[in-house]
Amino acid sequence: MIKSLLLLFCLCSCSQSFSQQIHFKTKASTSPYIYLDQDTVEIKVLKYYITKLQLWKQQQLVYTDQRGAFLIDGLSDATYYLAIKKPYDSLSFTLGIDSAIQRKGALGKDLDPTNGMYWAWQSGYIHFKLETHSSNNKPLQLHIGGYAYPFNTIQQLGFNVTSTKKISIQFELLKLLQQINSQKVYKIMSPSAEAVLIASFIAQSFSISNE
Repeated sequence: MIKSLLLLFCLCSCSQSFSQQIHFKTKASTSPYIYLDQDTVEIKVLKYYITKLQLWKQQQLVYTDQRGAFLIDGLSDATYYLAIKKPYDSLSFTLGIDSAIQRKGALGKDLDPTNGMYWAWQSGYIHFKLETHSSNNKPLQLHIGGYAYPFNTIQQLGFNVTSTKKISIQFELLKLLQQINSQKVYKIMSPSAEAVLIASFIAQSFSISNE
């Protein structure tokens, strides 16, 4: 069963009563199956990297997370904690692994190659991986990566925060599948122009919900 991806950031102040939760969620059906244009799509793998999470107040940087990369598994839940003493009105993050980290080669923890998100030192890390089965015999195998020109697929995302009661960054999987289906791109296994295009679709599939 596809679980709503919950990446929970608890931001707490030691000197003032300020706390915040930020949820990263994958919007999908309550089962591993999605119905798209008379096709039944079963999600087998959905993973991506988030790095350089930053919080801003009136366009001034107030916090940068220093812990490196978060590997998000879209089929399970994960919880991470941050601490901050200042309020903020926007946030940003990088979708993918930047060149500074890539040039270090294979690393540990969330960047460990055993997580299945590393090609080789020449190509580096896979930023986003989506694999599906399909009732129409159109399985997807999209391994989106590349950090150097002309096939840089790293995406920068930013969102305004209008309310800090409850914030959800949502990844709309169905929207991405619809865009992929319109391009008839079903397999990408290395940096390429097609990977750059799909990376832009991935970035467009994120949105924010302020409650």
